[in-house]
Amino acid sequence: MKNTMNYGSFVSIAQLTDIHLFEDIESSLVGVQTESSFQEVLVDVKRTLPRIDLLLLTGDLTQDGTAASYDRLRRSLDKFGIHSYCLAGNHDDLPLMQSHLPSEYVHLSRSLDVGKWRILLLSSVVVGAVHGYLAESELLWLEDMLSAYPDRPTLIAFHHPAVPLGSQWIDGICLENQDQFWEICDRHPQIKVVLNGHAHQEFDQIYETPHNSVRCLVTPSTCIQFQPQNHKFQIDSQPPGFRHLRLYPNGVMETEVHRLKVGSFHPDLAAIGY
Repeated sequence: MKNTMNYGSFVSIAQLTDIHLFEDIESSLVGVQTESSFQEVLVDVKRTLPRIDLLLLTGDLTQDGTAASYDRLRRSLDKFGIHSYCLAGNHDDLPLMQSHLPSEYVHLSRSLDVGKWRILLLSSVVVGAVHGYLAESELLWLEDMLSAYPDRPTLIAFHHPAVPLGSQWIDGICLENQDQFWEICDRHPQIKVVLNGHAHQEFDQIYETPHNSVRCLVTPSTCIQFQPQNHKFQIDSQPPGFRHLRLYPNGVMETEVHRLKVGSFHPDLAAIGY
């Protein structure tokens, strides 16, 4: 998808992930009302960022995969008024997403050109499973896209983390075929960023060897958080948040995570699952 907007000195992107909306607007996930936390994050995005060129929503848009939750998400994003690009997570229903999300401002594009950059959106969803896997068709498409545009700095986004995060239970439900993914990526040095969700925590690491200094990012959820570096499931007390990315024409990327004020939401820290 071509985009001809004037981005100035950089492309400004807000990544929101793991929103977990319910059909019932009052429903909570581990003590956090997900609709309310999502709306507060949207307010914080506009309050915090002087300019937003687009939103990336990287999966688990809903908790229950219902038409009503996708309809409400679409209405919120249309009201927000910034072009939003959405991909599925393991809690999502892709056919319902395709039926209920696309609008003037909400898109399910697989690729887009923004400024000098290419953004490639993959599906790592395995229907009926929590872990992720990039199907052969996704890997072939990725190889083709990377081969076709070798000179454009590239950001790749999908739901499940592409690298271990140092947490046994999380690492067991991340991208299962990481080696196949990286075998392709390592042949294409234009890749600058791999962006994921799913883990409900902040992660930021540059892999100089063997991955050509690719920067791997994972972003906090707009609702509940998981405690990093814990080998068993544990809810974290950190508040909801989003990630801001600035993509410069020379291939440089700057990023940081923004969170809501501590105390806005109170998850159940004793929860043993969700």
